[in-house]
This record gives sequence, structure tokens and C-alpha cells, in this order.
Amino acid sequence: MLAAVAVVAVVAALALAVWRIGNPPTVAQPRVTAPASGSPAPSATDPAPATPAPNGTVTADYPAALAPFYTQQLGWSPCADNAKHECATMEVPVDYAKPTGDRFTLALRKAPATQPSKRLGSLVINPGGPGGSGVEYAQYSSFVFSPGVRAAYDIVGFDPRGIGASSPVRCLSNSDMDLLFSADPTPDSAAERSTLLADVDGVTKRCAARGGARAMHMSTTEVARDMDVMRVLLGDEKLNFFGGSYGTFLGAIYADTFPKKVGRMVLDSAMSPNQTEQQEMTYDIQGFESSIDAFIDWCVARPDCALGSDKAAARQKIVDLLDSVEKNGLTTTKPGLPRIGEGWVGFAIFMCLYSDQSWPTLDKGLAQAFTGKGDILLAKGMSVVERGITGDYAPSTYLQAMIPVRCADWPRSTADPTLVAEQKKAKAAHPLWARMTGELYDNCRTWPTAGRTPEGATLAAGADPILVIGNERDPATPIGGTKQLAKDLASGILLTSDHDGHGTYYAGNSCVDSAVDGYLLRGTAPADGTTC
Repeated sequence: MLAAVAVVAVVAALALAVWRIGNPPTVAQPRVTAPASGSPAPSATDPAPATPAPNGTVTADYPAALAPFYTQQLGWSPCADNAKHECATMEVPVDYAKPTGDRFTLALRKAPATQPSKRLGSLVINPGGPGGSGVEYAQYSSFVFSPGVRAAYDIVGFDPRGIGASSPVRCLSNSDMDLLFSADPTPDSAAERSTLLADVDGVTKRCAARGGARAMHMSTTEVARDMDVMRVLLGDEKLNFFGGSYGTFLGAIYADTFPKKVGRMVLDSAMSPNQTEQQEMTYDIQGFESSIDAFIDWCVARPDCALGSDKAAARQKIVDLLDSVEKNGLTTTKPGLPRIGEGWVGFAIFMCLYSDQSWPTLDKGLAQAFTGKGDILLAKGMSVVERGITGDYAPSTYLQAMIPVRCADWPRSTADPTLVAEQKKAKAAHPLWARMTGELYDNCRTWPTAGRTPEGATLAAGADPILVIGNERDPATPIGGTKQLAKDLASGILLTSDHDGHGTYYAGNSCVDSAVDGYLLRGTAPADGTTC
């Protein structure tokens, strides 16, 4: 169940990574100790004999048909932009049920451990999205991981199948992506709603047609299988993993699929694969309300706050602004977008809530919007989705992956009358959230293949402890989802931070950094339920 401005609901952690690059946080103190011992991987269906990995250090059981993938060689060479980093590619089957068919070529980047004598193994990373580039994440690893972690691990990022430099599937045109933002997200009549659904259904159909067979195989379940091939090729008995935002979904799926192969896994700003539509809506409301309240508290305490000094009236001013924008739009000086509506404005407001570092931008953007102009807010939104002033979106924008991945991973709307009634009640009780979220509907109803549905079962039974962390006030992956994932994982350990924004580790909370570093470097997890 997604909003009309679907990108808001599945927005990438890439924005967080970009912010960190320009705003390096306080460095946590390194703590280095010996690694935990590994344990044998479980047997697979139709396994081949246990075979040494290319480096001769890891044994692995896998179906005989997958031997060409699990035994391939990684040809590491210096990256073009940084000779200290190493780049490589690996191949995986497009369809694991047909391993002799078409293949994806995955791009990898490694930032080698800075102190080889203290090396504990590889730490595979994913920044979320879906659609964020793990290669770029690893490129800037010095801004997102502490010196202690970088000393002890080879930080390995990869672009998931169909994304970035990994046999990219580009199924959306510039006009399709603009349509996601220009469509009226809050239709006021049956005719407007019909237009909205037709527009989005059209985008989904065109994505499926352009993407072809490869677009039907971009699920997180398949990416998790790719990571297990990667684990063996990297020479690790168990997968050490750090996933942010939607990367937590990937980590949880991997852990549930290969529980005995889980090493030290940190899931930051999380969402559970077991989340239902009702739970997602509840968490979204909680996350948005807490985040907008934090911004309003900050703003009204300032003499120049665009919302004035009355906290009670501030929220209504944003509601009124969005209603005005729906009717009249905002003018801009950006070529090709002389006027923008609720889609771009709501998206930009939402993105400014990702970090308190963006609150001044939001304040200035709102002040400008009250005068009928939208340059500041549009610039924010365009920067996140990588839309240039010429109207061209960068090939790397995560929007290209949004539909294929989300439609494979997430449950569809069942049009359950009870759920519809609950949604209507929630929108009435939370008018600002309703305007930010827009019309609730199934944006995958024209996707040609079925998506997974939550099973509601305990995840990753038998896995080593998995550390799940999150901020109390996170607009993108609300704390409710983080707490649910920690509970759903059989070995989940919850660590919460009494902070704002999206992204918890290495974002300025030394208590969190110390706990995460202790876990990654010593294998010692904090007590479940710890709050920093």
C-alpha cells in the first residue's frame, strides 16, 4: 500500500549517506579484539561436495548447478578513482531456478582493512533504497564507519542486481519519473482519483515492459542469494553485514534464508519483512508525527521561524500551505518545471526531516513557499532523486529500482473493507500526514508477477545475535518497525537512540557508536533494549 507520491514511502538511505559525506560525525574510539569462530554452513538441496572457495579458506555447500557461481574468481584491481580501493565484478544467475540462463554482472568495491594485522574479515554493506549504490557507499566508507571498524574489516559494497553498475535495469523514462511527482497525490473527486490511478498504473506497466525478464528478478530474496555467493568468494565462513534503511530488509531476508551463515550483522533504521500494511501505516504515522513535531519545536523557538511562534498553529500552517499548493502550485525558476504541486513539495518536506541538519533548509523553503515560490524545496527534492536542471535523471537514481524491487518484495493491497476504513479514520485524525502521504493504493497492481507476502513467523531461527538499531524519531523507517524487526528475529538485539533523523550509527551518538563497534570488533552485543 503506497502513497501517490510513492517515492516518499520507499525513499532510499542514499540521502543519508550523501549528508554524511559532507558532514563527517565525531569519530568513535576504536576497540579491536579477536574474531568469533565460524560454524559450518547448512546443506543445500542437491548439494555439491564441500569445495574450497577460490582462496582455499572456506568450505561451502551449494546446489551442484550453482558451482560455476560459487567457485568463480574475483579479479580485484585498483579502482579508477582511488588506487587504495579495489574493484571487481562477479556473476550471478538472473533466475536461480534456471542457472544456465542469463546472468547479472554485479559490481563490487572493497576498501581494504587499514590495519591488515587486525583484520577480522569482510563487512558487506548496503545503504538501502531500494536502489542505493553499495559501491558508492563503500567509496565513502571513511565517512560512515569508525576508524576501528575500517582498521579491522575490508568494507565491501556492491550494487544489487539490476541497480547502478550491476547490469542496470532502467525501466523509467524522465517523463515517467516526473509523473510520479506531478500527479495530484490527494484527489478530491472520483475523476481525479481515476486519473491518478491511471497515471501510476501506466508507469508500472511501462516499467515492466521496458525492464523485461530481468526486472522480474530484482527481488531482495534473490539479492540475498547473491550475497551468499559473495560471502564464499570473499573467503568468509559467515557473512558480516551492515545494512541501513531498506538494507535492513535485505539483511533480515539473508538471515532468514541462511541463518547459520550469519556473522556479525548490524541492521540500522530497520523495517521487518513481516510488517503488514496496517503496521506499516501505524509506524509511518508515528514516525512522521514525531519527526515533524521535533522540527516544529526547533523552529518555533527561533525568532525567524516561517511557521511563527505558536506550536499549536504551526502544523495547521503546513496543512494550509499544502492545500494551497494543490490548488495553485508554486512557481519556480527551474527549466522544465515552471510550476510544481503537492508531489514535489511534500517529498521535499519529507526529505528535510531525514536529518536535523536539513531543518534550516526546510524553514527557508517553507518561508519561500508561503510567498508562492518553490525553488528551495524543489532544489532539495531534485538533489535527492538526482534530477538535473535539464530534466534528465541520473542513471543511478534509485527511482529506477523502486518499482521492480518494491513490487517483488512488498504485499499488495487487498482492498479489505476493514483496512480501508482504518486508513480513512487515520487520515482524518492526522491531516498533515494524510497530505504528505497522499492517496493510499496499490501501485503494483499492474505488475505482471506476484510479490511476496509476510508470513508473520519468527525470522532467522538459529542465527547468531543480530544487532538492530534505530532513532526514536525517524520519519523514513520509524522506530516501530525497528522494534518489530528486533522482536521478529529469533536472535534480535534492540538498541535505540533518543535522537532525530534517519540513520543511527556514526551519526553523532557516541553511545551508539561504542556499542556497535564493540559488537563488530569484539562480538559483544549490548543488552537487549538498551537506549542511548
